[in-house]
Amino acid sequence: MEILSIASGAGIRVHAIKGSWRLSETIQSKIVAMAFSMAAEIERDLISARTKEALRARKASGLPLGRPKGPGRSKLDRFRPEIEALLANGSTQKFIAKRYSTTPGNFSNWMRKNGISKPAA
Repeated sequence: MEILSIASGAGIRVHAIKGSWRLSETIQSKIVAMAFSMAAEIERDLISARTKEALRARKASGLPLGRPKGPGRSKLDRFRPEIEALLANGSTQKFIAKRYSTTPGNFSNWMRKNGISKPAA
């Protein structure tokens, strides 16, 4: 509704080809926009209710919720000896992350997960 209001205030007319309707400054257009807004809000509420009910049912039956665990392996695992050597030689985490085509954040998480710390300088 807010987007339609802004568009209307800017003199933009909204036309729907499929439904053969348009929104303008007329009272009929405002009623149509309000009806669409209410229908969208009701649909969001119904989707939310269905999702919550499905989660409750899944939890009640003892099934796990959320994203399944991955294989627990990283593409960096096979390079661990090289990475440890680079860290020991003073390479930065950013350099190593770039060398192995990963992000610095992902590299930092991998180091923490594998108990690898940067050697003291």
